[in-house]
Amino acid sequence: MIEIGIILTVVIGGTLGWVIVQSFFGHRYWRRAIAEGDETAMRAALIEALDTWRRMRPDRDVIPSDWRALQSAGIVAADSTRCRVSLLADPDIRVVDGVRDEVGGAIHVARRSAVMMAERLLYEIPLIRFDAVQVDVYTEYRGPEGATESVCLLTTQLTREEGSDTYWDELGFEEILATWHTRERQPDAPLDPEEGALIAPEEDAQAAGAPAGAEGAS
Repeated sequence: MIEIGIILTVVIGGTLGWVIVQSFFGHRYWRRAIAEGDETAMRAALIEALDTWRRMRPDRDVIPSDWRALQSAGIVAADSTRCRVSLLADPDIRVVDGVRDEVGGAIHVARRSAVMMAERLLYEIPLIRFDAVQVDVYTEYRGPEGATESVCLLTTQLTREEGSDTYWDELGFEEILATWHTRERQPDAPLDPEEGALIAPEEDAQAAGAPAGAEGAS
């Protein structure tokens, strides 16, 4: 019996060791491929990261409306050094004393979710190290004729160096956005996130070998 136990231990240990070694070399291979500009590998890793975030259980420390905005993330454009995503923000509606109440507008959700998404893109995607990111946040409303329309509320850009200089845990969301390249929609002026964009959808389509506009959100 002792001999059988030893054999089983050796077999299990060897199997686990083989899995760990394979995982290590696999990660090293994909990390090198992405670093060398393999757009297919980069896109696969980015899509996998977004899908993983969508499957995550809601974080109790994140406001539900902000969590929903983060879950809506879609790729607008990306290459080996730059990433641009879009989010969809709704007003912050919560149940207060048994009554549903709007405690914050969509712009407040947009500001908070933009900061959280930028941090994720820079630091929480395995195998990818973007030099700069852009987050565009939209909201939807029903027009006079009943059709659903969307408008861009906010767009922000930052580099990895600017992210390193950001006091993520010490400043408020609005203060953080003020230190980045941020623009917000004004009542009398629509906001075009393509103006001065970090990377355009056309560049992404060319890199991926797909028709322009084939992927994105909002």
